[in-house]
Amino acid sequence: MSRQCQELNRILEYFSGRQQLTMEPIWLPALWNECGYLPIQNNKEGEILVNPARFMVKHLQYLLEMSSDYTHHEQTDLDDSVIYCSLLRYSAAWDYTHSGQIQSGTFLRFMILLPLLKRMNVNILYLLPVTRYSDLNLKGDIGSPYAVYSLFDLDHNLHDPLLDDMEEWTIHHELAALVEACHLLDIKVVLDLIPRVTARDNAVLAEHPDWFYWIDLKALPGFKPPEISGLPFFTECTPDRLEAVYRSNETLAFLNQFRLPPNELDAELWSILQTRAQTTGESILTLIEQEMGITPAPAHSDWINDVQPIWTDIAFYKLYKDPSPLVRSYLPEGQPPYVLFDTIKCNVYPGDEPNQELWDMLVEAACFQLNTYNIDGFRIDIGHTLPLPLQTKMFGAIKEIKPAAILISEDLFNRNHREAAKSGYNVMLGSGWNIMTDITAERLQDYLRGLPDLQIHVFACAETADTPRITSRGGTGLSRLMAVFNYFLPNGIPYLTTGVEVYEQQPLNCGLADNTGGADIPKAFFNTMAIDWVHEPNLLPLLEQLKQVKRQYADLLKPGNFYLSESQGDVMIYSYYMKDKLFSACFNLNPDQTQLLRTGLICPGLQTVSTLIESEPGRWISGGSGETYELRPYQALVLGMELIS
Repeated sequence: MSRQCQELNRILEYFSGRQQLTMEPIWLPALWNECGYLPIQNNKEGEILVNPARFMVKHLQYLLEMSSDYTHHEQTDLDDSVIYCSLLRYSAAWDYTHSGQIQSGTFLRFMILLPLLKRMNVNILYLLPVTRYSDLNLKGDIGSPYAVYSLFDLDHNLHDPLLDDMEEWTIHHELAALVEACHLLDIKVVLDLIPRVTARDNAVLAEHPDWFYWIDLKALPGFKPPEISGLPFFTECTPDRLEAVYRSNETLAFLNQFRLPPNELDAELWSILQTRAQTTGESILTLIEQEMGITPAPAHSDWINDVQPIWTDIAFYKLYKDPSPLVRSYLPEGQPPYVLFDTIKCNVYPGDEPNQELWDMLVEAACFQLNTYNIDGFRIDIGHTLPLPLQTKMFGAIKEIKPAAILISEDLFNRNHREAAKSGYNVMLGSGWNIMTDITAERLQDYLRGLPDLQIHVFACAETADTPRITSRGGTGLSRLMAVFNYFLPNGIPYLTTGVEVYEQQPLNCGLADNTGGADIPKAFFNTMAIDWVHEPNLLPLLEQLKQVKRQYADLLKPGNFYLSESQGDVMIYSYYMKDKLFSACFNLNPDQTQLLRTGLICPGLQTVSTLIESEPGRWISGGSGETYELRPYQALVLGMELIS
């Protein structure tokens, strides 16, 4: 038995021993049957009915066979990478028993999707939070995965009931097995690490109430950050704006809602409540609210006059024991610890007294997850607000365990690429998702001009887990066009949000670039939902084609060879040129009208023109200067060309 797939082999042995048992069959999307399982009991409307033990044996054996085609490399080639973002409970959710109820995805059932990921050339699996989250103050019907209860435990909903009878087996083994399966196929696994916020009810609250900011319980209804008059919408809290913030009457009223932590407010009562919670199992937060009339302050945006609602289920960690020297002169005497636009951003406004015990716990959590599951890195949630000394300490500990760790910054702006790279990140979210909410040639061209000079790779995407779906903005045509657009960008890593492969329109969240008008629609971050895995047709054939073309032209598709070609009407073009080779990606951004593309205008002296990719069927027509192609609305066309020397 290979040590590299020890947990995976344990699962295989377990199911192998259960193949002859009578088990309730389960329904699966037929699209998931990449292993070619044949003894299907029923087949209808894009689903298959299978014996779960026999199917899992066939599938796990298929994964082991597939592994011979891949070598797990410690160092990731980011120029040849594709990231797949998954919320496991949602990606693998399905009505497996046809009871009319959607069952949660699990670590085990997500393994079934891994061959699909390889069809899309995925080599980095980014998992949205899999940690245990709080069941108090739920958003939606199941709660947000970002309301982390413990960084040292996993969401027990991700345990698979098919594994209930495995001996000496825990949910931690299940995640480790998924990571093993990914490594067999040379897929790195990156977890969401949440070091800046936690659930308002959490595992450390009973021992460390001073790690949080507290408000009067009566202030909780309607609690929100102050609106600062004289400053525009979505304004960054820079030092020159501190006076406007702190001289505001709304800010003074806001600060007046904060209270001392319970252990300082009434030490004797606090001790009684601690003992009671330990004895009875009652929630310590509920006891604090009932007996002391205070509660952790809900978290909010660090941007001034942001319209995002507060996050009622999470609270900020108090990373410093004291406020920044830059704001002390503005504070009323005796001001209890508080959280505001500036105190959130400890990278810009650090105090003098680090909360060292808290810092040590956060670093320990990162090391625990690396060592326990053998993952390959982290996306650091709100990482750009961490104090630099804490970030340096955390990254140093991570790289001591995993020298080639993938570290993803959530920073939303490409302009911060130097700072992100200098801080130790090797990938950042960047601003593509924002640019692509309004598909115009001018916006896209401005974005493209800055890409070759980036010092860090960025997500190349038109949607993320925090934005509405691109299909909801322009249908499958725009979804296909943007898939092509994002696949060949310099310093861009194609980024696929789970469900994009079947044109899913339901969002995971709409915190950024909301196009719903604030409608209260189901979101996978908070509600029981499943992807429409039986949707036909799907995006997979185009994604496979993009993979093949990118590999074919890998030597040409380098940042130094990139340039913007002149647009032709509503057709925007970017190209790569080296010696006598030219690669051009052309996009009709008009949603309603066809456009003519003349290849002779892209570059004079063309000798041959090859059609590499058509996102929709267009057609070559005669006439004009050189060859002419008729692009349908929202059609992408990729051409390979040779020039006359």
